[in-house]
Amino acid sequence: MNIHGAVNGRPATLVVDTGWGGRAGVYLDINFANTLKLTMEGGADVGHSASGTAMSLQKAGSGTVVLGNVQLNGVPFYVGKIKGFGVTETRESAWISGAVSGGFLRAASAVLDLPNFRVYLRPPGRGRPVSLGPALKAAGLSEIPFTVGDYGCVVDVEISGLTGKMVVDTGSYYSCIDSRFASQFKGGTYATYTGSIDAAGVVSRNQATRLQTMKVAGVPVHLPDDVTVAKYSFYSPSGGKIVGLLGMDVLGHNWGIIDFGNEKLYLAEAK
Repeated sequence: MNIHGAVNGRPATLVVDTGWGGRAGVYLDINFANTLKLTMEGGADVGHSASGTAMSLQKAGSGTVVLGNVQLNGVPFYVGKIKGFGVTETRESAWISGAVSGGFLRAASAVLDLPNFRVYLRPPGRGRPVSLGPALKAAGLSEIPFTVGDYGCVVDVEISGLTGKMVVDTGSYYSCIDSRFASQFKGGTYATYTGSIDAAGVVSRNQATRLQTMKVAGVPVHLPDDVTVAKYSFYSPSGGKIVGLLGMDVLGHNWGIIDFGNEKLYLAEAK
């Protein structure tokens, strides 16, 4: 999910990426950061992309971010060689400048309306918290709690009878599961003609599998046609508990709304 805005007055296209845990800031590709003449402060954080490739990100001061009619001042910037942005295009064919992290969205009490591609922000220290739950449940959506941590927003899932946790990832078009988890499925996997690229620029040839059922925190959801299968960096460090990424093919098609202020995900239940 991408959003157009401005960083320090320069037009920018940012990925709204709930799967990018991180700090409460905006992560910028170094090529875009150089056009802003940002000064690196040293002391790099080392993170890892979905493939496990190490990525170095440096603090580069703070500045102003404008998203729609909301202006946020004093937003921390983190800069690195985010190679995946250089080959990713939005629907308007503009290059990706950076990512709005889950930490940023939490600090701004964001509400993400995924089917309508809308983001609502409450700048820190302004306005008042709202409770969306009663209205959304009255509209027929089911309420699902999530937690925000090092891996982003995490929810409980049951996939084809097997349980685990998935990262709610608005930065991923397609849902993905780890191959070690998928090896327990009866149907197995099959080769595809498609590939994927992660933030570090690592390209992988995809395998896929067909799911029988999927529930998110006990809520049955409409299934995608198939789910990408690969080996992901989060599986082993989480002790095999985090088994995949819940992408826009599930979140958008099930009328997903994410309320960061109350740490709730709302989905339409599949009948």
